[in-house]
Amino acid sequence: MTIANGITILVIGVSTVLGGCMAQGPVDLNLGRIPTWLSYLSGDDVKAACEAGGPDRIRFVYNAVWTEQVRAYDLKVTDYGAQMDEHVWGPGVLLAATAQGPQISADKASVGISKARLEALEGAMAADGVDGPAPRGEFLRSDNFYWVVARCRQGRFHFNAFQAPDARFAALTFPRHLFDADLTGIAINPPRPLDLPLLESGYGHDSDQRPFTAQVSANGLDIPRFF
Repeated sequence: MTIANGITILVIGVSTVLGGCMAQGPVDLNLGRIPTWLSYLSGDDVKAACEAGGPDRIRFVYNAVWTEQVRAYDLKVTDYGAQMDEHVWGPGVLLAATAQGPQISADKASVGISKARLEALEGAMAADGVDGPAPRGEFLRSDNFYWVVARCRQGRFHFNAFQAPDARFAALTFPRHLFDADLTGIAINPPRPLDLPLLESGYGHDSDQRPFTAQVSANGLDIPRFF
């Protein structure tokens, strides 16, 4: 089924996400297993597969307050443009727990992106400084709004992050291109001003709403890795 703007619907439905040591993509994820999620967020699997002669890939993750909504866009460049897998989690269920860990589902869609739309997206990424240096040392908060981008281009891996209320985040233009191509049917949770407490004192130790963080390194996230 084809709709306007050059997007072809290939698959749309709901899937259960599972866990693993190194996440290969959203279908492998159980968002309740934070180390697996952080590996996915850092683009570890994109980096591991990034080699000269291989396909270019881009992963975008929009953390729109962890307990409200998380969106992921995995894009693989093709002869006709790109194939993009879209996943949306939330709201509320992102921290639901069972004895086996959270049973979390994602609404998903897979769309074909034309070369013209891909070029427009890449132009926006260039204008936004996605290929520039990451904000090394910054802590990404799960209770905040942020974007991460993990990219393999011509055999070279690059990672960047943009977090509200920083001016870099506010100036982003590439999200509009992703949202225009989003066929999940789930409304975007837009950024809004937040009055965030200090991480070390803002939440009780027994609170299920306690946020988690990930620190940005030079080219990924500074997280423990067990693989």
